[in-house]
Amino acid sequence: MRRRAGVEINAAAASTGAGENFKGDMLAPSAANNNVVRALTVAAAVAAVSGGTTLLSPQGAAFVHVLAFGTLLGSIIFNTFIVGLTMFKNMPRQMFGRVQSKMFPKYFSLTTGAALVLLAGHALSPAGLVLSAPGVVALLVTSGLSVLNWLAIEPFVTGLMFQRYDIESDRTALRCGPPSSQQNKPSKTSEDEAEIKRLYGKFGMWHGISSLNNLAVLAAVVSYGWVIASKLAA
Repeated sequence: MRRRAGVEINAAAASTGAGENFKGDMLAPSAANNNVVRALTVAAAVAAVSGGTTLLSPQGAAFVHVLAFGTLLGSIIFNTFIVGLTMFKNMPRQMFGRVQSKMFPKYFSLTTGAALVLLAGHALSPAGLVLSAPGVVALLVTSGLSVLNWLAIEPFVTGLMFQRYDIESDRTALRCGPPSSQQNKPSKTSEDEAEIKRLYGKFGMWHGISSLNNLAVLAAVVSYGWVIASKLAA
């Protein structure tokens, strides 16, 4: 967690100031535009259609399970195959990196939470929802690797990225103007080039590890989908 806090500080310091001038009452979020209201709305909808059944009734437990699985699989597919690639092809490199530094912690915490909900569902639900040994392994792999990416690998990789950005940036522009005026140095010293090369190599290795980790999570989640399908077909 200390590493995550350090990455957040670096991200704030390196911010380009995007959105800094977009403030005021007109853009203030509405009362419904917060996660608490959203969660209560979803809970109310579930209560309305459940007919007053308890949360851990067979039908309620199965519903929570399907919802958690859909969230888990959908978020992984959308982030892995659509969001990242789309932004990478349509955004400047440093802007893309800064946006990803904000999105990845949310993404990994979401996949971790969804996997833990699936595991908890089997511990707390009625006997009708029983998990097979392959299913247990799939969920343990998912939650374990997601936690590893969330709390260890991603903060480290993001820290390396911001170290490179700091070398590339023209600090004079930052001192003489607003954060939005940040520019890269017109030229770099040989020491800068050597350090950037070192950081790039280290970043590439750990980014590859993180990507393989994410791929393993995807494979485990799809495998768990097969477990669910086998129970539906039984």
